[in-house]
Amino acid sequence: MQKRTAFLSLFRDSAAELKKLPSLVTAALLLALKVVLAGCSIDVLPFLRISFSYLASAVTGMLFGPTVAMLSAAAGDILGYCVHPSGVYFPPYMLTAMFSGCLYGIFLYHSPIRLSRVIASKSLVTVFSNLLMNTLWNSMVYGKSFFAILPIRIVKNLVLLPVEIALLFVVCKAAQKVYNTAFLRCGISPRKG
Repeated sequence: MQKRTAFLSLFRDSAAELKKLPSLVTAALLLALKVVLAGCSIDVLPFLRISFSYLASAVTGMLFGPTVAMLSAAAGDILGYCVHPSGVYFPPYMLTAMFSGCLYGIFLYHSPIRLSRVIASKSLVTVFSNLLMNTLWNSMVYGKSFFAILPIRIVKNLVLLPVEIALLFVVCKAAQKVYNTAFLRCGISPRKG
């Protein structure tokens, strides 16, 4: 029961961040960064893209929790498509982005940034969001068999996973320091980590 309460408090505390102006401003800046990073993605094949926009989503989840990360991911998906349209807009991709933001928030919010947490969050996002959900959406959009495009997506994600974990760990540590330094100067208590 206590674990369930602690888990639900992550969402409650995260929702409370939406009432704080510094949190909203920082989340908006991270949202803008996500849109810019999404525009710098590399399309390998129509159903295979390399992007670093996950970094902004993960930092949003780390600083403001799963609720803010999900809302920011939804807005980022829509804004990203408006700014950098590629193909047809398919709303289920937004669900994947929201799920990923939620996972980052669950693993990184109110917790010290440890390599084990970064590995767990990024690995779960890779398996569930990138490999399962996005492969399903890609098969629906491009009319390809799920199992036909899954192998190449597995290879791409396995190759990128260690690089993405290392980048995520370094970026989260740096973002934590910058956030704490900036907000200590404003008299706001720093985040743990």
